[in-house]
This record gives sequence, structure tokens and C-alpha cells, in this order.
Amino acid sequence: MKAHSTHIMRNYTHAFHNVIPCLFIIQLITASQTFGQGKFVEGYILTNQSDTIRGFVRDENWATSPDRIAFRNLNGEVSAYAAESIAGFGLVTAKEIYKSRKIGVLNINLMQPYMLAPSLETRDSVQVFLQEVVSGGVVTLFEFLDHTQHSRFFIEKEHRLKELFYYPFYKSVDNRNYLVVYDEYKKQLVKLCADAERFREPLPPYQEKHLKEYIKSYNAFFTKDSVRYLAENHRLAFNLELIGGVENWGEEMVIHNKATYGFGLRTDFPRKFRNRYVKASMLFTPGLPLGFSPGAFSKKTLRTLEVGLGRYFGSGGLRPFLGLNASIVNRGYRSDFLGMNVGISYKRLISVEVGHFANFYCFMTKTSFLIQPRISLHYFANLNFGQNRMR
Repeated sequence: MKAHSTHIMRNYTHAFHNVIPCLFIIQLITASQTFGQGKFVEGYILTNQSDTIRGFVRDENWATSPDRIAFRNLNGEVSAYAAESIAGFGLVTAKEIYKSRKIGVLNINLMQPYMLAPSLETRDSVQVFLQEVVSGGVVTLFEFLDHTQHSRFFIEKEHRLKELFYYPFYKSVDNRNYLVVYDEYKKQLVKLCADAERFREPLPPYQEKHLKEYIKSYNAFFTKDSVRYLAENHRLAFNLELIGGVENWGEEMVIHNKATYGFGLRTDFPRKFRNRYVKASMLFTPGLPLGFSPGAFSKKTLRTLEVGLGRYFGSGGLRPFLGLNASIVNRGYRSDFLGMNVGISYKRLISVEVGHFANFYCFMTKTSFLIQPRISLHYFANLNFGQNRMR
């Protein structure tokens, strides 16, 4: 009877460990809706009468170009402004400027094969805030982030706005799909620079970094000090990770609840992907009695290499995150792992993580999908000296 009670208690304990991560995920999904609202940062709006009103703009880490923003004035009053109602806005700390423009929208879908080449004629228009990349001089370069989070670039010369066309698509010929690229932007740039006869810069790739330098050089051809605004070059951010926690992985040869520690490197992506990261970590769990029989235990240090990717949600100080990790265990003392981890972070400096609770590798090893997690505290030190931590 006692053995039966002990077995029931173990089942309840195992179920309890499995329920905790599930509840955490539900809470994460719910919280992400709240954290996704963004936070107010120092900024300003530009009125259609060319006035500048300073205050605070809600920074929502836009993955697509916004068509409206929230602005809080110095008296604390919050108002929403559509792109039609103001000329633009700026974020002071991030050094970003956005201008309101009406643009034509092309509906060319990379995932859809075309029997006939799609048209470059726009059938719809929207008013959005485009981010300035280069301004001053003869030409201004803007960036538009479409609904698929791809960058589209526009040039404005003599108050006329034009898109630089670059669209890859699949064309279907004899039941086979071929990748075709519209790179009309090259001809557009040649025509744009026709008024500068001695301008001989090579045509750039369709990327912000290269287009920015090209337009900057073209403007400088007419006036050396022509640059009024130049968007910053955005780089990857590297962070040293320090880890301390409790390992709860349960297998016959591993005793539960042993302290674990480690270190790693996290790489944060810039701009529209600023909430996404990749990282690699090495974890150590010392003093584990390992063996397959009671008389054959020996003290070992469990070494685990983990690599993964993930994303944070929102733009506030507190941000939940969700990741996919793979772990490789030294000498096979424990099963390898491929699955999920979740947690919450403070300014992406300190985070609490629930690790390896759902194991997709179980389908190949016939082990449990939900397993006892590792609970750990992580601290990240910025290695990009001289560069501000990404917001």
C-alpha cells in the first residue's frame, strides 16, 4: 500500500512539473498582448503647418511602417495621430525621423507563382510614415516596411516621390517555377543621376546600407555639405551571458535538483528584428552521481552545450520571451534535447528562464514530451563598447 501511495505521489509530482510550463506559456501569450503596446520615449511631432511639438512618442518597435502613432505632450495628454493629420515625427534617443507620405502599393507575392509577369502599376495607395534614410541636398531616400516586413525604398526629388522597384517572384513555365527578379531600380537610379554627368558611382545592391551611400554621394556631387540627416548604420549587438540556476532533468542516472551554472553569448539583431536573437551557452552541473546501478555511481560534472534562437515580445522594460533550443550533452550522460524555453526579462539585462520543458526530440527517442525544466537566472553584459544597448 505504501509503495502504491509513493507511486501515485510521483505521478502527481511529475504532472505538477508538466503543468507549470503550460501555465507559463498561457501567461506569456496573454502578457505579450500587454507588453506589445510599446513605451513612450522622448520625441516630437511635425505638424502640417511646419511646427515642431516636443513630448513623447510611443515607440512600438515597428516591424511594418506605421500609419498612426500615439503622442503624449509635456502636459501628459495622450493623443493619436494618423499619417494624414501630421507631417511626421521623430524619436530623439534612437535618432530616427519619419515623414508622412502617400505611396502606391504593389501586390506581388513571392509565395505565389505567376503565369504572366505581374504588373508594376499600383492599384491602391496608403498614407504611412516612411523612415528617412538620407535627407538634404537633391534627393531624399525613404524606407517603407511592408506587411511582410520587407524593406521597400522610395526616393523623393523635386517633391516627387517614386518607389525604387525591386521585386523577386516565381514565374510558372511548363509546370515548373522559376525565380525571376524585377530589378528596375537600377535603371531608375541611372535616370535619376542623369543630371550629374561625371557621377560614376557603381550601382548599389538593393539594401539600405548601400543605397544610403549611393544617394549620399550623389547629393555630395552638387553640394559637399548637403547632408541634413543620415540614418545610423545598425549593427548586431553582442552580449556576454552569465547563468546560475537549478537543473531538474529527471533520468535514472541523474539525481534531481542540482545547482547549475554557465556562460554564453547572445547576438541581438538590429532594426525591425531588434526583438530577435540567437545565442549559444555552455552549462555545467557539478558533483552529479552518475551510473546505471547503485554500486557504480561516480561523481561527474555534466557539461551541456546549448544553441538556440528566440524573440522577445513588446518594447517595455519587462519583456516575455520564447525560444527554441537544442542541447548536446557531453559523453551522453543525459539525453540530447530539442525544444522550447520561455521566460521574462528586465530590459534584456536580467532574465528568469524556464528551460527545456518541451522536448521535440522525444519523437525519435520515445521519451516524454513534457519534462522537468531548468529554472535559471541570466545576466547579460553588453560587449558593444561605445554603442548604446538596443531598445
